[in-house]
Amino acid sequence: MIKNFWQNYKLISSPSITLPNMASRAGSIAESEFFDTISQIKGLNIYKNKRVKDSQSGLHEIDFIIVDGLNIYLIEFKHWVGNIDIKGNEWIQTTKNRTTLHQDPFAKLIKNTQIFKDYLQNKEVDLSKFNILSFVVFDKTRINLSRQILKNKQIITKHNFLKFIDKNRSKTRPNTIEEDKLKQILSSMTIWSRLHLYGGEILTGSIRYFLIGSKKKKLPKHFRVNLDLNWQRNNTISFINALFGRRKKLKIKSKIYKIRPNDSIGFIKAGEFEIKHIQFGLIEKIVKDDEII
Repeated sequence: MIKNFWQNYKLISSPSITLPNMASRAGSIAESEFFDTISQIKGLNIYKNKRVKDSQSGLHEIDFIIVDGLNIYLIEFKHWVGNIDIKGNEWIQTTKNRTTLHQDPFAKLIKNTQIFKDYLQNKEVDLSKFNILSFVVFDKTRINLSRQILKNKQIITKHNFLKFIDKNRSKTRPNTIEEDKLKQILSSMTIWSRLHLYGGEILTGSIRYFLIGSKKKKLPKHFRVNLDLNWQRNNTISFINALFGRRKKLKIKSKIYKIRPNDSIGFIKAGEFEIKHIQFGLIEKIVKDDEII
């Protein structure tokens, strides 16, 4: 009991600080700003960070899906600076401070576009009625792209994409049945979960289960939550709660989970395969929600 008390109290009063990845945070802010900009355009349905499943049950994230009548735009969004060139299968980003090698975002976009088309066809969507357009969109207007990249009309800046979408507004819309069906399909596509840790780091991936005490608790399928844990750190009440073993209640759909700071979430980070246990006391917020217009 005393051991659990100290574990719970230390996690609340003096948790490990996990600093944010500044490049990742800047990218997230840029995505949110892009979302805010395109959401001001009337007549668009916008879906952010949706995951599409391939034939092998693998998941592939599409940064933005934008529906304008019969036009469907798939966007791979990049918040890069400096000089960008291509060497083999890699893209090279050069700034004053360093050189970074990236996976080819255009190859990723083309692959995800085909997976997306296959996914819609399996859902019995008549693709002949829609025009699916794919773009790699760079946030920065003053980024220096090599000639090889500039030749590709599907790689453009945010400014030019907004001009393109304005110039090519769809004058016709699918019938109500087709439109509702497409909305239902796109809305039902899953997104990554995000754990906001104390100190600012954000973990992106999949929540597999809650580990409460020594028991694994399964979660409802296809749930969406935006939970602020509100641990009241450095507050006298946190000491009292830890001393008496008081548990916090988290509601997901119709289920209530009673957790303590030293309980944990079984979590797989995006791009990894190993399940890691993240203690609730280190978590400020759990987010699994959609930004849809």
